[in-house]
Amino acid sequence: MRVAIVSDIHGNLPALEAVVADLAETEPDQVVLGGDLALGGPHAPEVVDRLRELGWPSVLGNTDAALSGLEAIPQAARLGFIPEVAAHTSKVLGPKRTAWLTGLPMEWRTDDLVVVHAVPGDCWSIVSHDASDATMRETYSLAGAPIAIYGHIHHAFVRRLGDLTVVNSGSVSLSLDRDVRATYLIVDGDQVEHRRVEYDLEKVVDDYYSRGYPMADSYVSWLRAGAWTP
Repeated sequence: MRVAIVSDIHGNLPALEAVVADLAETEPDQVVLGGDLALGGPHAPEVVDRLRELGWPSVLGNTDAALSGLEAIPQAARLGFIPEVAAHTSKVLGPKRTAWLTGLPMEWRTDDLVVVHAVPGDCWSIVSHDASDATMRETYSLAGAPIAIYGHIHHAFVRRLGDLTVVNSGSVSLSLDRDVRATYLIVDGDQVEHRRVEYDLEKVVDDYYSRGYPMADSYVSWLRAGAWTP
């Protein structure tokens, strides 16, 4: 079965629609969302409505969980921008969309692969793209599948560790691997392909400002650079 993983959309509707158009060409058997769907971009309500229309299953991302309120955000993360942006995002989403996002499951799996947002059982922990092989194996062998896929760090990679393959799907928006195109993943057996898709990035930039999104300057810099430079 060919499975596409579309993760870390972060409220970016033009990037999502570009990926949807590309999926019409690649024609996977199943599309799975890797979490972090709405918070972080100016089109949160439109993105959620579009995803619910598409009907793809999703796992819970940390910024989805954060929409439950301050108590859902780990203490260390409360010192950053997430509480302010989560409060804004919850307000523009409304209670029904927010409830859908915060109620997502922690994983999606088949016999051959598992999709989580960050690490098995936790949508907040960070395993960087350059973590050691030992760390990768220790963390993702807990998933109990030969292929473990996650998002969260916005940095696409493939690490083959004998009988375990660890893959980061990359991010549809707000890349951290300096490629600003929308990125998603296709897995077909043991074949792994990252797809990079152009979209109208400057339209999103305009909407950060016209819609009064919190920390717009920092998000725009991130979107344009493919790196976090607040």
